Amino acid sequence: MGVKQWIFQRLSNVAIVLFGLWLAYLLASPGNITFGTLNDLLNDQASVIFFTTILILAGLNSILAGWQIAGDYAEKFNLNQCFLVGTGTVVSLAYITVGLCIIF
Repeated sequence: MGVKQWIFQRLSNVAIVLFGLWLAYLLASPGNITFGTLNDLLNDQASVIFFTTILILAGLNSILAGWQIAGDYAEKFNLNQCFLVGTGTVVSLAYITVGLCIIF
């Protein structure tokens, strides 16, 4: 695997973990989750940019991870590597699309 892919994966993992910690804090805080709070988050331009960035990073990270896993295990289990990578890519692009529909 190339250095650029490795760096991208580590940086996107850090961003996803930070998002997860923020989300866990938000969910654990008593009384913070209301429809108005969520509506305010989706109306704030900075939040929309942040959510969109995290969503795209997670999708691209999963495509890269699927490519790596398929490369490692497809031959061991006599599976078609192109099919595995293609399926992972379609699923990742689908959740990016659904996520963008929810955000926008």
